[in-house]
Amino acid sequence: MKLDMPYVHRAAALAAEDAVASGRRLNELTNGAVTRVTQAQGIATWLYDNLADAAMRAILTVGVPADNDNNDDDDDDDDDDKAELSLTRDRVGRLLATLEVKRVNGGLSTDETKACEAATLRLFGAGASPKTFARLEAQQVDGVLRDQYRFSGGFQTGRMSSKAAQIQNLTRDVLGEDGVAEAPLVDAIADGCSYAELAAAEPVDVPVVRKLALLVRPALIAGPGKVFVWGDWSAIEARITPWLAASEGAERVLDIFRANDADPTLPDIYTIAAADIVHKDPSAIIKPERQIGKVATLSLQFGGSVGALQDMALSYHIHLDAAEARRIVDAWREANPWAREFWGAHRGGESFGLWGAAMRAWEIPGQITTAGRIAFVYREDYLGGALFMALPSGRLLTYPRPRWREVDVLDQNDKPTGEKRTELSFRRAHGRAKLWHGTLAENATQGCAADILRTTVTRIETNPALAFMPIRMTTHDEIVCEVDEARAEEAKAILRREMLTLPDWAAGLPLASDECSCSYYTKSKAALRGGKL
Repeated sequence: MKLDMPYVHRAAALAAEDAVASGRRLNELTNGAVTRVTQAQGIATWLYDNLADAAMRAILTVGVPADNDNNDDDDDDDDDDKAELSLTRDRVGRLLATLEVKRVNGGLSTDETKACEAATLRLFGAGASPKTFARLEAQQVDGVLRDQYRFSGGFQTGRMSSKAAQIQNLTRDVLGEDGVAEAPLVDAIADGCSYAELAAAEPVDVPVVRKLALLVRPALIAGPGKVFVWGDWSAIEARITPWLAASEGAERVLDIFRANDADPTLPDIYTIAAADIVHKDPSAIIKPERQIGKVATLSLQFGGSVGALQDMALSYHIHLDAAEARRIVDAWREANPWAREFWGAHRGGESFGLWGAAMRAWEIPGQITTAGRIAFVYREDYLGGALFMALPSGRLLTYPRPRWREVDVLDQNDKPTGEKRTELSFRRAHGRAKLWHGTLAENATQGCAADILRTTVTRIETNPALAFMPIRMTTHDEIVCEVDEARAEEAKAILRREMLTLPDWAAGLPLASDECSCSYYTKSKAALRGGKL
């Protein structure tokens, strides 16, 4: 993958400047209490002391001694063994969502406005995104980025995983409505704009660190006279899960996809989900309600509940309190009984779905059990005993040494309550991982999606007639090719054909894809509409 090196160099320098500027701004906001965005405990303490709202303070009060944000650069000297605060990304997100609700419904006090800015600096400044441009600089050779993937790195599902710059896990958010602010900012950075100019550029309410995080994709460019052509499978996991269930109720969900694919004016799956949740006609659903339907569909299909819904909602800048989240979970499950049937159970004389099939296979080694399009078998003579899940492709997912064990019951602050519960786990790497029906549903869906991607990539790359459109990168649901600009439309049509071609084992799975072309990699609809070639 080729990089726009002048752009990368300038963006990396701006990111370095921003780290200094963010520290300086935090120092001003906190009157010297905090000087760097990596000082998690210091920021948490300052926020707690300066927020009068009890609900906001409660978000930070989690009863653990230190931040658990997996940021290697958190300063060790900020840890306090007696601290009862935490500043993980999800908690910062919830705090900002709560502040946004108050801002819209009456406004923020001076202290709350400062807290909002400090939390924003922490959220976007302490993660990996600010370092991405520096990583691109360090890992390129002669302006070309290589060795960014681990084959089957997602070892439980067999999915490809990213390493180094994590180019397949870049944020999908864009700057401005439909990404309208992206192209001007890309041009400004490429032209060597100053830090002050970037900060003052639209959208002015977005901090520089966030702007840079949303401008990584354009660093990936096609060669001279060429463009990227890529296809993006539409809601592939939301389609695969009901297809795997292979039940009457799940088939009705697939029919929604088929109808919308044939006629995009008909309501899509997210609109239907929203209508079920808010009890309205699908034609009356408005955009914010559709977003709720999207979040519910994506977060709840693998057995997730209130916590999973709230966490995903935050990624879409939606704040749901526990009561509202509970109502949405119950409404979605009531409208999608096929999902609970697919997840399954194995208790009290009843055994069905994924969980039932897995447990029956474990109880009787060598017996093959099924749930929808998924099969299980347990082999005592492999890896000290292993449960296998067979995907429709025939590929096996492995769960070595499943064991029931007692684990601590944790309270809402993640502290042991003193009570125990029994949990099934399997061996993973040097430890053990929880195994439940949600694990099985998610692994089956993501493993199946990986098989479809791998089959499509192999078909394209082994066809001599398609040598003019080599694949430069993939994500979990995208294939990106590079072609001569003159053949872009031809390549888009071919890529669409290939992405919609099902392997024999996937008969009946409704797929849809969107194809785009651009001189750089982007999610900006404005750039794509403008024919940025």
